[in-house]
Amino acid sequence: MPFCTSFSQRIAALPASLGLALVASLSVAQTVVTDPVGFTTTSCLSNSDTLVSLPFTRPPAFNGTIVSVAGGTVTVSGSPSWTTNQFVYAQGSQPNHYYALIGPASVANPKEGHTFTITANTSSTLTVDTTNDTLTGIPANAQIVIIPYWTPAAVFPASNAGISFTPTTSPPAYATLLRVPNYSATGINLPYSSEYYFYGGSWQRISPAGVGDDDPLLPDGYFVVRNANGALTLPLTNLGGVLLKKISVQLATAASPGQDNPLGIVRPLNVALNATGLSSAMGADDQLLLYDNTQTAFDKTPSATYFYDTHWRLTGDATLADRGSDLIPQGAGFIVRKIGGTPVFWTNAFPVTATSAVSRMVHNGTPYDVNLPLGGAPGIECRSSGGAYQIILTFPTAVTYTSASVTSGAAAIGSAGGSGTTTVTANVTGATNAQYITLTLAGVNDGTNTNDVAVRMGILIGDTTGDGTVNAGDIGQTKSQSGQPVTASNFREDVTVDGSINAGDIGLVKSKSGTGLP
Repeated sequence: MPFCTSFSQRIAALPASLGLALVASLSVAQTVVTDPVGFTTTSCLSNSDTLVSLPFTRPPAFNGTIVSVAGGTVTVSGSPSWTTNQFVYAQGSQPNHYYALIGPASVANPKEGHTFTITANTSSTLTVDTTNDTLTGIPANAQIVIIPYWTPAAVFPASNAGISFTPTTSPPAYATLLRVPNYSATGINLPYSSEYYFYGGSWQRISPAGVGDDDPLLPDGYFVVRNANGALTLPLTNLGGVLLKKISVQLATAASPGQDNPLGIVRPLNVALNATGLSSAMGADDQLLLYDNTQTAFDKTPSATYFYDTHWRLTGDATLADRGSDLIPQGAGFIVRKIGGTPVFWTNAFPVTATSAVSRMVHNGTPYDVNLPLGGAPGIECRSSGGAYQIILTFPTAVTYTSASVTSGAAAIGSAGGSGTTTVTANVTGATNAQYITLTLAGVNDGTNTNDVAVRMGILIGDTTGDGTVNAGDIGQTKSQSGQPVTASNFREDVTVDGSINAGDIGLVKSKSGTGLP
C-alpha cells in the first residue's frame, strides 16, 4: 500500500500583485510584535478551472513558546489563560478550526515548520492530532503559532457574491464551484473529496450534503475554482498575514505511476524552482507539474512538467537546460508526483531572491545594461564581446554565496565577487552565440534563509529587437540609428560595443541574419 496522507487525517477528524503594510499584531506571552500583511489578486476565468493556493495565513490567535511536549500534548510558556477548548470548532458558536505551526528554537528543531491540527486545549496546553506525525524532538523554547484554517466563507464571504464569485441560482447547474482534491486517494489524477457551491446565502457542500461555510482548507494545498454555467471572470483578492516562518508538508509516494501531492506555497510572490526547497525532496523519477491559470479550460493538463537531477530540468527540453529560475506563480496550485521511495517532508522557507539582474557592457566608457528577468522569458544579450559577459545580480539585503557557475549552456565563470554585499558580479567567459546560458549562485544566504538563485540569459549577436531571431527587422533598426550617439534607448544597436553606431554594426547584424535562439 502506498503511503498517503488523507485530507481527513491532515485535518484530524474535521468535516470533509503584493501589497505590504506592517499592521497585523501577534501576541507573544505579554509582548506584542508586528508581522507584515498584504494582498494578492488572482483572476478566476469564466468557463475555466483555476488552481488556487492561498499565499497568506489568517491572523494568528496566539504566538508564544513551548515549555514541553509529551505524546500529543504541548504546554506553552506564560499564562495565556485560554478558555477550555476555545480552539475547537463548535458549529454556531466557534466557527474556526485551528492548527499549531512549530517555529524555530535556540537549538536545532527537527519539527520546525510542521503543522498539527488542534483537537483540544486547556488554559495553557494544546492537544494536537499526531496521526501522521509526532511531536518528538521539539525542544523547549521552540516557537509556536496558533492559526485558524482558511474556510470557504473566509476566502469567499457572502458579501463578495458577484464580486469574487458567482452564486448558484439553479442547482445542480453550479455557477462558481470550489473543488478540494481528495488527499486520501491513492495514485495520480486525484478525484475531489469535497465540492462547494454558494446558494441561499451560504456555501453548500455537495456530498455529504450540508452547509460547508466553516470547512477547513489546507494552508499548503490548493483548491480549484470552476466557473461554469454563466459564472463570470472575477478577481479573487486574498488578504492575510505574510508567513515569514518555515512551513513543512509530508509528501506521499507510491509505486509507478506514482502518488500526486496537491500543493501550494504560502508566500505572496512568484517563487523560482531553486528557491522552493523542493530539490531535496525529489527522487530520480519524481515530477513537478505546473498548470497555466491564464489558459481557459476545464480539467487542465500540465503546462509544464519538471524533474530534478543535479538541477531542475523541463521535460521535453532536449538541451537539458537548467530551469531553476522558472517560476511557480504566486497563488497558483501545483502537483508533486512522487514515484517510489519513501515519504519525505518538504520544508519551504521564505526564499532568498534577487531584485534584479542585468548583463552589463561598457560602450566607450559608459556602462549600459540589458535587463535579465528573473523568471519567464529570458533577456537576450545582442552585443558582441568575444564570449565575455558580466552578469550582475542585486539583492535587497547583503548576501553570501558558496559558488557561482554556469549550469547550462556553453560558457564558464572566469571570476565572481560580491559575497557579503547586496551586489554579486559574475564574469562569464567562453560563451558561444545562439544559445541560452544559466548562471546559478549556490547557497545564497541572507542571514536567515539559504537557497540557490539562478538567472537565464539568451545570447544572440545582432538581435537588436530582442525577439529571438536576427532578420531584416534588426538590420533596419540598426540602420535607423546609424550616426546617432549611443544612449540608453539605442545602445543595443551598438552591437560592436565601441561607443558608436555605424557601418560596422550594420555589417555585423547582416552577417548574423538568419540565426536564432533554440
